[in-house]
Amino acid sequence: MKFKRIFRYVFLISVSVFLLSGCANIKKIQQIEMNDFKVEGISRNGMRGMTLNLSVEVDNPAPSLELTEISGLLENSGKVLGRFALDPLTLQGKTVCRYHVKADLTLGEGASILDLGRLMDKKTLEACTVDLTADVRIGKGRARNVRLDDVPVKKLLDALK
Repeated sequence: MKFKRIFRYVFLISVSVFLLSGCANIKKIQQIEMNDFKVEGISRNGMRGMTLNLSVEVDNPAPSLELTEISGLLENSGKVLGRFALDPLTLQGKTVCRYHVKADLTLGEGASILDLGRLMDKKTLEACTVDLTADVRIGKGRARNVRLDDVPVKKLLDALK
């Protein structure tokens, strides 16, 4: 009887500490900022693909974040313009660091380089949406699959400002 009561208290305290630390991490994760973003290079992969070499400066007040299996697609008015995949990335905790990331982009069926060129017009770009999936591990925790659907590119651009 005493053992069950002690186990229950230990369990409740453990869960409470886990939830509280999780909430603290979530608040800090929301404070992650991208200070700088540059396209360092572009190379073609056949007729329908390209590789982008990106440089990103990130201010991460949260614990380290490991991002793997990062992929998604870019859509405009229901038409898939392209699919992208990024190399795995680990954001070091509680630092401001510059990361070099490789992104592969493949044009969607029926999309052309001209469609991507039209994205240079801000209004066209803001009408686009992104679907994104990634496996995310916070600190030494268990990896979780995160999926974001139909995120307006306008919101992403505003977040970078």
